[in-house]
Amino acid sequence: MDVRTYDTVGALPAADWEALTSGSTLYSTTGFQGVREEELPQGARARRITAHGGEGTAVAGLETYTFTRPPHALYTPADLLAGLVGEERHAAVASRPLAIGAGWSEFRGQVVHHPDSGPEQRAVAVEALAAEALNFAKGAEASVLAYYYLPREDALDIARAHEHAGAVVLFHDVETVLPIGLWDGLDDYYAWLPAKRRPRARREVRTFRDSGRTVREVALPEVVDRIAPLNSALMRKHGHDYGVKRAAEVYGRQGRHLGDRSTLLLAEEGDSPVGFALRYHHQDMLYARVAGFDYDFANKADYFNLVFYHPIDQGTGRSTSAIHLGLGTFEAKLTRGAQPAPLYTVLVGVDQPLEADPDAVRERNRQETEAFGDAYARHVVGGLDTKEWQL
Repeated sequence: MDVRTYDTVGALPAADWEALTSGSTLYSTTGFQGVREEELPQGARARRITAHGGEGTAVAGLETYTFTRPPHALYTPADLLAGLVGEERHAAVASRPLAIGAGWSEFRGQVVHHPDSGPEQRAVAVEALAAEALNFAKGAEASVLAYYYLPREDALDIARAHEHAGAVVLFHDVETVLPIGLWDGLDDYYAWLPAKRRPRARREVRTFRDSGRTVREVALPEVVDRIAPLNSALMRKHGHDYGVKRAAEVYGRQGRHLGDRSTLLLAEEGDSPVGFALRYHHQDMLYARVAGFDYDFANKADYFNLVFYHPIDQGTGRSTSAIHLGLGTFEAKLTRGAQPAPLYTVLVGVDQPLEADPDAVRERNRQETEAFGDAYARHVVGGLDTKEWQL
């Protein structure tokens, strides 16, 4: 397997990477990588790795990054390893640089593959990618190479590739997806919901319609200045120091790199913007990225109408299979039809195996999957058995 590396997005052969990301999530595309390249903190480095078959065809690819400190509080391997490794090893993990494989965009990782690659070729390619990622991590003197927020198949592939290094696989979080492709419109959606939930959905749709507010679909670059105050207000409401200038910089950057993929629903009352929901389109999926609201206006179920009901009512499901809703706010999303999917993190010792206690790892995974089921299974349309999530 021929392994090639690229340190910048500009150096990455577009045709090769686009072939690999044709079946991937939005967060592996060159557009999102361009956003992340501009956002890398000082001292961080990036490397894109591709594995090619005998005829030079790209088979699989991997983004890898190194940081002197975690780029976000949710990318902190020492937190995940607490109670699973010895104190000395835990201290080393907490104090040394960190390497992240499979991307770090929006709490989702992925190994990208050519759609025509078979299981055997894929396994060989992932092994080659993992070896190169480990070398990159060693060069940065990292203590841990962490592959965050992976779907199950990718997590198991990565764990097998790093089996000699004692890879630790942990259930980490849950993403939610609204299966909008099941419905042609709101009547189909209402019929699909359990009977006890239909009145609330109808009431929330009616509340928004009776408000007289309208919804326009626009591209992100057209409205950055209009949505920045709304997003800043939402972030500050939730305790974040996030001013209008910063919001404008963030979404101005995304507009430059991802504007052609953007589809933003803007709710207005008269000429005043009341709220928005930013989505990106990739293949047959919409990715709901962020929202914002003017809290001087009364809440008319704006969030659920923009993210759930308006797309359903417009027949978005005729061309889109699902809307990816990301992590968190599980009860609100699940009760309105979103479906949960588990995400896993794979941790690999760089200089030496982590030597995590396998019994403690299994028990952690059991407890955390069961805890999610206990808290949220009753909200999932169709039910949920988290035993299937345990490795």
